[in-house]
Amino acid sequence: MPGPVMDRYGRFFESVLFPLWETGLRGRATPSLVRQLERSQWRSRDEIEALREGALRRLIEHAFHNVPFYRARFESLSLKPEDVRSVADLARLPELTRAQAIESSAARRSQREPLATIAKSTVGTTDRPMHFGYDAGSEEFRQAIKLRGWGWAGYRLGAPTIFYWPLPQTPPSPKSIKIALDRALKRERYLDCTRRTPAALDAVAATLRRAPPDTLIGLSRALGDLARHINDNGLRHWETIPTICCAERLEPEDRAAIAAAFGPSVYETYGSRELMLIAAECEAHKGMHISAENVIVEVVVREEGGGSRPAQPGEVGDVLLTDLHNLGMPFIRYAIGDRAILAPEGICPCGRALPKIASIAAFASMTVCPEMTASDAA
Repeated sequence: MPGPVMDRYGRFFESVLFPLWETGLRGRATPSLVRQLERSQWRSRDEIEALREGALRRLIEHAFHNVPFYRARFESLSLKPEDVRSVADLARLPELTRAQAIESSAARRSQREPLATIAKSTVGTTDRPMHFGYDAGSEEFRQAIKLRGWGWAGYRLGAPTIFYWPLPQTPPSPKSIKIALDRALKRERYLDCTRRTPAALDAVAATLRRAPPDTLIGLSRALGDLARHINDNGLRHWETIPTICCAERLEPEDRAAIAAAFGPSVYETYGSRELMLIAAECEAHKGMHISAENVIVEVVVREEGGGSRPAQPGEVGDVLLTDLHNLGMPFIRYAIGDRAILAPEGICPCGRALPKIASIAAFASMTVCPEMTASDAA
C-alpha cells in the first residue's frame, strides 16, 4: 500500500540525507541495494530463482574453500561445490542444528575476506547463548531487505515512526548519544513495551493521540495488549496507522484487536536475530513473502526413519534457513527451531512472484536480547 504523503523533511531525508550518509560517508551500498530489490521483486519466478541460485553457488564455493567447518562437512560426504548448484541440491547437505551452531562458532568463520566483522549473540531461555557474526556486505543486504519489506506496509525512512519495543536500561555513552541522534534524524521514537500496566498503556495511547505516527512497529503480543487496552477504554482518536508486527507469531485474536485499535493495515513479519527479516506480509494480506534474494527457506517434515522430506504447501514443517549473503560466518541449512507452513506456488494478488510462507505455526522460545533493535528480529 502507498504510505502517507511525505512532508518536505521526510522527502529530503529519504532522497538526500540517507544516501549521503549511507553511501557518501560510510561507503555502504544500501540505497542502491534497495533500488535493486524494488526491481527484482517484480521479476518472474524463474528470474528470481536464477538470482537465488547464483547467490547460493557463490556461498557454497566460498564456504567450501574458506570455512573449515563446511569444508569438513563436504569432505565427510565426498561432495564438491559443483554438487550443490540448486535449492533442491541443498538436501544433500546435513542440517546445522542450534547446538552445532553454538559449538562451531570458531570453525564457521571465514578464513579469507569477507570476514565476520559484526558480532551478535542470541540469548535462549533454555540453552547457552549463541555467538555469531556476519560481514559488512551482508549487513547492507539485511538493511535493504528490511527497508523493502517494511515498505510494503507503508514505512518510509524519515517519516515519523513509533517503535513499541523493549528498551535497554543503559547509562549514557558515546554510542547511546549516537543512537539517539540517528533516531532523531529518522524521526523514530521508541516506547518501552515491557511495562504494560494500565497507567503505562494509557501513557502510550496518549503519546499516539498527541502525534499519531505514519507507522507503528512493535512486538506482536505487546501490540495486541496495547490494542486491547485502547479498545476496552475507548482511547482511539486517530485514523488508520499502518502497524508492523515483529519478533513473535501474530495470533488471530491479536490481529483483530490491532485492526480495531489502529485500522486494517496490519502487517505480520517473520525474522530472527541471526538473519533479520526473513519474510514480510504485503498489501494483499495473504501470507508473507520470503526475502528470496537474501535467504533460502526450506520447510521439512521429519520422517520416522530419522530423515526428512520437503513439506507440501499447507503442511506444517521445521524451518531451515540458508543465509545467501553472509560469507563471513555462513548459516547453511540452519535449523532455527521454528515451524511454518508454505503457501501454494503461484503469483500473489499483489503481482510479486517471491515465494511465500502461509503462516508461522510455532516460534522457538526466545528472549529479546538487551541490545536487540527492532530490525534484528523484524
